[in-house]
Amino acid sequence: MLAGLAAGALMAATPIAATAQQAAPQAGPQQRFANGTDWANSSVAEKRAFVFGIANAISAGIGWDERHIPAGQMTFARRLGPGLADTSLGEAVRRIDAWYAANPGKQDTTVMAVMWLDIIKPKVGPSK
Repeated sequence: MLAGLAAGALMAATPIAATAQQAAPQAGPQQRFANGTDWANSSVAEKRAFVFGIANAISAGIGWDERHIPAGQMTFARRLGPGLADTSLGEAVRRIDAWYAANPGKQDTTVMAVMWLDIIKPKVGPSK
């Protein structure tokens, strides 16, 4: 479940070139990010796959930034990368599980927000 939501979110965030021949958007289900309910209903393997996918997306972003963005310019991927460094998949899953267990009234909080609040932000500090 989480892997599908992560893939859908990344696909939705990918820019698409508009053309004159492109069909009008069709109404469909609203895209959303995985939250605590999705997390709780996922297996350990799915949780690990979700974290692995996010980490790889950030890593790919850092690689792109290195080739296209001046070294001194802060980007989203460059900000998040150090916050995930030295965090194993198992540790990330345990910390996210613990965050939702400690905050039962916040199951609507996205998994990405929990990763930011509990794993990344404590390592990288506040935005400048």
